[in-house]
Amino acid sequence: MADYRGLGFDPAPGDAGAVAAASARCRHLVELPAPPAGWEGAAADAFAARLAGLRDDLETARRTLGTAAGTLDDWAGTVLANQRRAEELDRRARSLRGAAEDADNDVVQASFRGGPDHVAATARLEELRRELDGVLAAARDLEADHRSAARRVADRLRHLLSGGTEAVPSRDELFGGVVQALTSYSALGSQLSGVLLTPARASSAPPGAAAAFVSALGDR
Repeated sequence: MADYRGLGFDPAPGDAGAVAAASARCRHLVELPAPPAGWEGAAADAFAARLAGLRDDLETARRTLGTAAGTLDDWAGTVLANQRRAEELDRRARSLRGAAEDADNDVVQASFRGGPDHVAATARLEELRRELDGVLAAARDLEADHRSAARRVADRLRHLLSGGTEAVPSRDELFGGVVQALTSYSALGSQLSGVLLTPARASSAPPGAAAAFVSALGDR
C-alpha cells in the first residue's frame, strides 16, 4: 500500500495487478467433453443433445466473462493512471510541507527584526500554504473521481452479470447447466458483481477471482 505522507490519505486505492489477475481468470477457457467414441442409442442421443445445450450456455458465459474481463482491464488502467497522479501530488505536497516548515521558521526569526523582512517571510509562508491547499484539493478531487469510476465499474459489472435486471442472479440463473464446468470462477455471477466496493475481510472474503478483485480495489 502506498504511503502518501504528503497528502495524509490515499486518493487512489487499489491493486492494478490483482485486477489484471481477476481479468485473466475471467478469460480462462473451459472445454466440455465430447461423447465417448462409438456410443450409440437413445442415451447417446440424449447426452449429445444435452452437451449441445451446455455449449450454448458455455458460449454465453464466455461472452459475458470476456466483457467483464475487458471492464476489469479498463479499471486496472484507471487505477494505474490515478495512482501515478496521486504519487505526483504527494511528492508536491511533501515538498511544500518542507518548504512551509522552513518558511514558518523564517517568520519566527524575522519577527524579532520586524519590518519588511517579517512581512516578506509571512507572505512567503501564506503563499506556500495556499499552494499546499491547492494540491490537497486536487488530491480530494482525484479521490472523488476514483471512487466514482469504481462505482461505474461496479454498476457495469452488476448490469452485465445480471443480464440487465435489478437483482444479481445466482450462479445457476447466470450459467444454467454449465455451472459445474465454471466452478473455478468462484461464484463470479453473484459475488464479483456485488463486492466491487466492499471492504475485504479475512474472515469472509469470497474465493478466487472475486477475492482478487476485492483485494485489488482496497478498502472502501
